[in-house]
Amino acid sequence: MALFPDKETRHRMGESRFPVARAKVPETNGENASLAQPTPCIMVVDDEDMICQQLERLYSQSGHAVAVATSAQEALERLGTGDIDLVVTDIRLPGLSGIELTKRIQEICPDVPVIVITGYADIGTAVEVLKLGASDYIVKPFSAAAIQESTRVVLEKAKVFTEIRHLRRSLKDQCEFGGMLSKTPEMHKVFETIRMVSSTNMTVLVEGETGTGKELVASAIHHQSPRREGPFVTINCAGFPETLLESELFGYERGAFTGADRATAGKIELAHGGTLFLDEIESMSITMQAKLLRVLEDQKVQRLGGNRRVHIDMRVVAASNVPPKELVDQGQMRSDFYYRINVIPIYLVPLRQRREDIPLLVQDFLRHHPVAVGKRITGISQRDMSHLMQYSWPGNIRQLQNVLERAIVLATGRIIEKVDLPDAVPPAGGDKKMVSSDLPLLHEWLNEQEKRYLLQQLESSGGKISLAARSCGVDVKTLYRKMRLHGLDKKVFQPRASKDLLSVGKNSLDEKTPFFLGPRDS
Repeated sequence: MALFPDKETRHRMGESRFPVARAKVPETNGENASLAQPTPCIMVVDDEDMICQQLERLYSQSGHAVAVATSAQEALERLGTGDIDLVVTDIRLPGLSGIELTKRIQEICPDVPVIVITGYADIGTAVEVLKLGASDYIVKPFSAAAIQESTRVVLEKAKVFTEIRHLRRSLKDQCEFGGMLSKTPEMHKVFETIRMVSSTNMTVLVEGETGTGKELVASAIHHQSPRREGPFVTINCAGFPETLLESELFGYERGAFTGADRATAGKIELAHGGTLFLDEIESMSITMQAKLLRVLEDQKVQRLGGNRRVHIDMRVVAASNVPPKELVDQGQMRSDFYYRINVIPIYLVPLRQRREDIPLLVQDFLRHHPVAVGKRITGISQRDMSHLMQYSWPGNIRQLQNVLERAIVLATGRIIEKVDLPDAVPPAGGDKKMVSSDLPLLHEWLNEQEKRYLLQQLESSGGKISLAARSCGVDVKTLYRKMRLHGLDKKVFQPRASKDLLSVGKNSLDEKTPFFLGPRDS
């Protein structure tokens, strides 16, 4: 006969209810108390006194501390003490059911595992409880060996999970800085630079490809600085035409231009007492650079249409997707402006040069994404992690996040599988050309194609800028800017000159080739 019969069998046997046995902790020799390992405490939740007593006796003999509760409410109150390592509960309880209890435990103490005791008729409900987070269930009648084995397995798993969580927390403490995660020496140098410059008021120039986390660097500098209580104001210089960028930065007085029906402070004024982050500063025109340089030098700003200069106290962090020194050499950036903003340079390596961070970034994203948490997605298969590690990630961390977000939405299980990953990520052993380190960077390839296209259009137009601009679908000013960027002079564009200059030959682009706007316009 089973040691723990079901309720109907006990009624036939005429067994009476026993007083509920409360917590019983094994005695420890005083001399060795300090060396003793923590004793797991198991809480038994059942309104049947006999079950409580028998389980209490069984667990005590196994060396466990035992707490007993006769209702879900009593169990929840005891859980608040924080000394419970495992809950063993009947699915049918007075008041809150075992299902509700399991759900509440997952909400308030997700680290505490639950074993559900159920009758034959309740197996479907037990499966439902497992979906809510229970670790195991035992069907009545059951033997002492069965409940002991289930308890042993669940406690061992819980111990392993706890150790993993502690290791992850420790690893995260070592790898996390200002919202950024990395265990690479290159990024740890960045973290150290941020620590050193945060306490100063020096201007910082962050260089890195799109999606590498330049705004996170700026935010970390601000929030670790004495200005942390002040505003952190951001503006993407590539997001505005020159006239609008000027009004966004400097502000304007009422009547300064059509539509200026009220005086408005610009980003510079709004950053007073804090930090101004200028993203994609490489797209700023020479004229705007001169105006901003004067503000940085004088620490005063004048609104458009105004005649009063306002003192401002701010720290500037600028960011560029392309090497600013190259822009200076190409005449796209003033040298005095460059030296003014490049007081403290910080370079962010692309994700393809810190592939060992990908598992760290993936796990952190899955732990914090609300949909992943709601769907209880716990990770990604080892095979698919290998796929992610092989990909070159031209869009860097931002692209990785987008890939994971799509995978989370499409995932049907708790582990992301290959079918959940977009076609853009090649499988292991796939097209080696996509991940070859011999290939140029994406922006380098785009710039090269853009230059070839411009050469072809300028040659076709005989060096006539207005005609070439119409063919490209851009205005004359944009075309001139592109020509300066690529070092092209309209005077040399006579028939067939472009092929000689770049040796395009048979690789020349045809007329259907789209116009690449390149990183500066994207």
